Amino acid sequence: MMKQILRSPLIGASLFVLIIAFLLFSLMSTQVALARMCFGILVMFTFLWFILTKLYNRKNPDDKIKVFGFIPSEFREIDEGQQWVTYKACRNVYIYYSFALPVTAGICFLFSHNILVPLMCIGVLGVGQYIVYWLTTIRVLNRI
Repeated sequence: MMKQILRSPLIGASLFVLIIAFLLFSLMSTQVALARMCFGILVMFTFLWFILTKLYNRKNPDDKIKVFGFIPSEFREIDEGQQWVTYKACRNVYIYYSFALPVTAGICFLFSHNILVPLMCIGVLGVGQYIVYWLTTIRVLNRI
């Protein structure tokens, strides 16, 4: 159970949402308390993930999760089937970005007077990427 939680793309998505929320609230001078709360949750969440990963790696030395790695932990490319699932999911994320980036650029251009719009657009792009990846992997794995 802990392996599925630690390798879940929802961990990265929730960290990303917390970072975006922290940055949004820190730009608003009236929301200092919310910015501090988001930062505290982010630090606590990261520390908890780090500790749980270390415990998992100690219990499972042959199936370690990299704490500091450039390849996301949800890429489990042990065999050709898992590589195929990763390929399909990354392909769908690439298609998502081919539509989402021009729309985001247009929104940022139209609302360039508001400093929060580009940051919110980056947040929506990142969350959308995780949703597309996650839905693709779930859909493909349910078919197998």
